[in-house]
Amino acid sequence: MKRIIVVIAVLVIGLVVAGVVVRWTTSRPAFESLHDELQYLVSECTDRDKSVKNCVLSVVKGDGSFSWSGAGGTAQVDGRIAMTTDTPIFIASVTKLYTAAATMRLYEARALSLDDPMAKHLPEELIKEISVFKGKDYTREITIRHLLSHASGIPDYYTDRPEGGKNLFEMLLDDPKRSWSVEDTIARARNDLTPHFAPGTDASYSDTNYQLLGKILEKITGKPLHVVFREFFFEPLGLRHTWLVGRSEPADKSAAPADVYHNDAVITKTRFNDAYWADGGIISTVRDGIVFLTALKEGRLVTPETLALMHQWRKIRFPLQYGYGTMYVKFPGFMRRVMNLPPLWGHSGSTGSFLYYSEDLDLYLAGTINQTNASSKPFRLMGKVIKAIQSRKVKPMQGKE
Repeated sequence: MKRIIVVIAVLVIGLVVAGVVVRWTTSRPAFESLHDELQYLVSECTDRDKSVKNCVLSVVKGDGSFSWSGAGGTAQVDGRIAMTTDTPIFIASVTKLYTAAATMRLYEARALSLDDPMAKHLPEELIKEISVFKGKDYTREITIRHLLSHASGIPDYYTDRPEGGKNLFEMLLDDPKRSWSVEDTIARARNDLTPHFAPGTDASYSDTNYQLLGKILEKITGKPLHVVFREFFFEPLGLRHTWLVGRSEPADKSAAPADVYHNDAVITKTRFNDAYWADGGIISTVRDGIVFLTALKEGRLVTPETLALMHQWRKIRFPLQYGYGTMYVKFPGFMRRVMNLPPLWGHSGSTGSFLYYSEDLDLYLAGTINQTNASSKPFRLMGKVIKAIQSRKVKPMQGKE
C-alpha cells in the first residue's frame, strides 16, 4: 500500500510540473468575458487532447450569484451529434453519493444502525465467507459503517485481480456482451479474490461494498433500488434526466448518453452491463448532479449532523480521503497552489466524471471527460476553471444563465 501511495504521489507531482511548463510555454487568447474563458477551457480539453472526445462542465456558486455550463466535442463516435450541457453522462462511482445518502436517510429514520452487521439484513447465501482473512472468517463482523467507509476489507470485484488473472473491467473490455449480475459481482469478490484486511483495521476502496449496500437498501425498504432512488431523490428534486441504467428510465426522454472511451476505444456498451448498479450505475446530467449535491449540502436530503457524520474522513489513497460515500480531495500546500485546487468534497468516477463542492469558495463543479485512462485531467480542468473564476472576482449575477 505504501508503495502504491508513493507511485501515485510521484505521478501527481509529475503532472503538476507538466502543468506548470504548459502554462509557461503556451500562449492563450485574451477573453472578453468569463463566459468565453470557461468555454475555451472546456473546448481546450477536446481540441488539444486527442484522448478526450467530449467534455461537459457546470459550475454554480452556492449563493446563486453565478452559474455557467458548457460543453465541447462530439457526444457520439460518429461525430454527428455535438456534446451539449444536457447530454446524459455515465457518472460511474459518483453513484456512491446517492447510495450513501439513501443509506443515511434510513439511518435517520432508525430503519438501520450503522453498527448493524450486514448479516442482519442480507441472506447467508449471498455473503457466506466473503471475508475470510488469514484463515479467520470475519463476514459476520462487517457492519454497514464498514461498507460505507470502505473499511470492510472485502476485495473490489471491479479492479482487483486474482493471481494471474484479469480484473472485471478488463474482462468487460474483452467480452462486452457478457452480462454480469449484481450477484455475480459479489460472488466474484468471494470466490476469486482475497480480502485485504480484517474489517475496521484499514481502508481500501471496493465497489463490492456498495453492491452490498444496495442489497441492504432493497431489503429494508422492500423496493428495487431504482425505485428507492426515484422516491428519495429523483422525483423530490426534479431530476428528470437521471436514472439507473438498465433498471429505469428518465422522467423526460433524454438523448443517448455520451460515449465513453478507454484510450481510443469506445467502451460505451460496457457501461450498460448489469454489473453497474449501486456502485456506479446512474446516468445523469451535470445540471441534475449539481441539484443533487446542493440538496445534500444544504440539509434537504439528510440533516447537517448526518452530513457531518458522512464527512468523518479517513485516508484511503493519496490525495483522497473517504467518509461515508463521500470523497475529500486535499493536495499539500505547494501542489494546491500550482493546481489552483482548494479542498473539495464530493465524488469522482472512473469515466472521468466528477461532482464536487468547495467550502472555501462556496462553489459546485460537475462534469466529465468520458475517458477512463486520464484520472488527473478532471482535477486539472477544475483547477483551471477555479483560477479563471477567482481571477475575474465574480460579481453577483455575472454569467448567470
